[in-house]
Amino acid sequence: MKFLSIILFLILPTSAFAAGGGGGPTPFVALNPPIIVNIVDGEYVRHMQVIVELKMVNMDDSPKVEMHKGPIRHELILLLSSQDMGTISSSQGKEQLRKDSLEAIQKVMQELEGDPLIEAVYFTNFIIQ
Repeated sequence: MKFLSIILFLILPTSAFAAGGGGGPTPFVALNPPIIVNIVDGEYVRHMQVIVELKMVNMDDSPKVEMHKGPIRHELILLLSSQDMGTISSSQGKEQLRKDSLEAIQKVMQELEGDPLIEAVYFTNFIIQ
């Protein structure tokens, strides 16, 4: 039994590292705090809160995203606040908004860094009240 315990002790850390438990950096950068905008829904004004994560092409470029977080958030606020409630209520509308957000962020990074740097945009929280 003691021998089995020693073998398990030696094997477990190796298998955890092989399964991705090495603790290395992930290719995602969260744009914190959440983005909150007003959107018009007929005669009502609604609030939309979105939490965004960016998938980096190269994680070494994440400090560039942090440095340009202001212009990135600005473009996203303009885009999100111009949305039509009927359109973004559907999953297709949210997917189109995600694609439009990626284009807007890539454009900002292209202008400021000479390279889009961002591979994908994900909405990890999407609330409309």
